[in-house]
Amino acid sequence: MFKKILLLAFLLVSLQARVVLDSDDKKVEVPDVIERATPLIGAFVQVSAMLGNEDHIISGAPKLPPLMSKIFPKIKSNDNKSGMLSSSVETIIASKTQVVFGPVGMMFDENSKAQLESAGIAVVKIDKFQSIKEIQDSFSKIAEIWGEKSVKRAREFNDYFNDNIKFVSQKTANLTPKKRVLVLNYNSGNFSTISSKDIGAEYISVAGGINLSSELSDGDFKISKAINEEQVIIFNPDIIITNSQKSADAIAKNASFAKLKAVQNGQIFVVPSGVYLWSVRSAEGALYPLWLAKTFYPEQLSGLNLEQKTREFYERFYNYKLSDSELKEILHPKGEF
Repeated sequence: MFKKILLLAFLLVSLQARVVLDSDDKKVEVPDVIERATPLIGAFVQVSAMLGNEDHIISGAPKLPPLMSKIFPKIKSNDNKSGMLSSSVETIIASKTQVVFGPVGMMFDENSKAQLESAGIAVVKIDKFQSIKEIQDSFSKIAEIWGEKSVKRAREFNDYFNDNIKFVSQKTANLTPKKRVLVLNYNSGNFSTISSKDIGAEYISVAGGINLSSELSDGDFKISKAINEEQVIIFNPDIIITNSQKSADAIAKNASFAKLKAVQNGQIFVVPSGVYLWSVRSAEGALYPLWLAKTFYPEQLSGLNLEQKTREFYERFYNYKLSDSELKEILHPKGEF
């Protein structure tokens, strides 16, 4: 009889719901114990795994970086090949996921969202990540979804993140002249850059650089915007930052850019990419200001050992020891993210 009472008590506890807040501070009920959850974007898959939930992730991203799959092999996929989750609602429901979270409005229309909720799936909107403060708050909200152990882990991570920001800010605050930096990417025959609202613009500022694209009108775009060759020439940046070797090659080989200071001085740099790309809204962004500062001001940051910092990050937050070849590929990526 006593065992039955204990079993019943356990079942009741496991069925209890917790309340979390989404990005709009709206209350959403989630199961007390999360066995299966679906982060909608790869960056939030990475954060969830880092917070200790590898066994319970059903990825909503159509593709994960190879190193993420290697370090966290237990992450499950919902086999969504199209990348359009609104067309995969039935697949998500069939996966028996309990919670879906991320930039919901980008992925689902209202009908799809209603379908998920009707199936008993909690849908948590987490879509604010345009600043360091917002991305840290988003990490904390993701941790709240997963539960108490993840909350403690997120707090530790955000402290580490802030320590890096403080270190870089102190090293670069009084440096003059400031490096003039342009983020420039190439895809499908077109060049693009970031807006002043992109988290990358804040990272550049923290690292003591001037983000040239912040001079452009943001308009309605949130992630990237097209930029023509003429505007790049007008900017004539000291340093060009790009997300892939393919983009770096396209920039270096473009005859129109031959007289740019960054091209003539060999100052085109590819952003590191490991479990996730460092320059976007992932937890590996905690390393990005270190890399930027070292890239902008190598002499002033000569004491910063980026290889050591990267190894320490992977051991501390992933419990993974990088090989020399893995470290080289992270810091000097040749493939596409």
